[in-house]
Amino acid sequence: MPQAARFEYTGALLRVEPITDATGPIRLVWLHGWGQSRESFRPLANSLIDIGGESWLVDLPGHGEAPPPPSAYAPADYAALLTAWLATLPPCPTVLIGHSLGFRVAVHTAFTNPQMVTALASLAGAGVPRALTVKEAARRKYIRLLMKFAHLIKPFLGEGTLNALRRRFGSRDYLSVSAEMKPTFIRVVNDNVTALCRHIQSPVLLVYGEADTETPPSVAHRFKHLFPRAQLVMLPHQTHYSLLQGGRTLAEKHLRAFLQQRLK
Repeated sequence: MPQAARFEYTGALLRVEPITDATGPIRLVWLHGWGQSRESFRPLANSLIDIGGESWLVDLPGHGEAPPPPSAYAPADYAALLTAWLATLPPCPTVLIGHSLGFRVAVHTAFTNPQMVTALASLAGAGVPRALTVKEAARRKYIRLLMKFAHLIKPFLGEGTLNALRRRFGSRDYLSVSAEMKPTFIRVVNDNVTALCRHIQSPVLLVYGEADTETPPSVAHRFKHLFPRAQLVMLPHQTHYSLLQGGRTLAEKHLRAFLQQRLK
C-alpha cells in the first residue's frame, strides 16, 4: 500500500494518503473539518473501500501532519492547493467529501474547477450563515459594538480591553487555536459560499444531524435550497461530530448509495 506523501505548492503543504491501490474508475477525496485531521475520516473511508476506486485521505495545512500555511489562508486558498494536487493525478471522476471546513474547500474547488469534480458530499458541511434567534442576533450586535470600541481605544490603552473581550466572547474553537493559525481561522469562519453554490451543477449529497449546533438544520436546508442538484438527509439525534463517530454507520448508508449512483 502506498504511504502518505507530501505535496507542496506556493509554500503550502498537503499531506495526502491513498488507502487503496486502485486507479479509477472513481476517486474519493476526504477533506476533514477544522481542528481535525485525515484520521477523523479514516473509519468511514475504510468502510467504503469495497465500492471500488481510489480513496485519498488529506491533511490540510495547519492540521494533522501538514504544517501551517505560509500566510492567512481562506477556503479558496485551500481549494487552490487541492486543485494543484489533483492536477498532478490522471483524470478521473472525482467526488469531494467534506466535513465542516472540508466542505467549504470542496465547494470552492467545484466552483473554480467544475471539470475536475463529479460530485460533492457534505457531512455537516459549513459555508453559509446559520439562522439566528432574535436573542442571538442582538448578542452578536452587542459584541461587535464592544469590539469596535476596543479597537478605537487600542492606540491609547493598548490591547488589554480587546484581549479581555476575546477571552470572554471568543468561541471555543477560536480560543483553542494557536496564535499562528488564528488569522486563518478568522478567514475560514467568515467565508460564505452562498454565491458559489448556485453555479455548481454537480450532484450534491447533504448529510446533517438534527442535534448539530455547529452547522444546525438551518444550514442544511439553506444548502438544499442553494444547490441546483442537492439531496438532503437529516439524521435524528446526530451532532456535528457524532456523524463521524457513533452515527457513522448511518452516514455510511446514505453516502454508499450516493457513490454507487456515481459509478453507474
